[in-house]
Amino acid sequence: MHGNVWEWVQDCKGSYASGTVTDPTGPQSGPFRVYRGGSWRNDARACQSADRPDYGSAHGADSLGFRVLREVP
Repeated sequence: MHGNVWEWVQDCKGSYASGTVTDPTGPQSGPFRVYRGGSWRNDARACQSADRPDYGSAHGADSLGFRVLREVP
């Protein structure tokens, strides 16, 4: 879902692997965490998965959240 709140993702900020990769991931550790999706405060350009801003993991805002996932066996 795009445009509701920015969502923290698992990746830390860093470069992706070179070459063609399906569902790439960034580094597993680092000082900055990535968030995606845009929020109600942003224009349409920010509300896309390719936009990868980052903040320190202690950062909080009313436009930043996370999505809870539960795998069903």
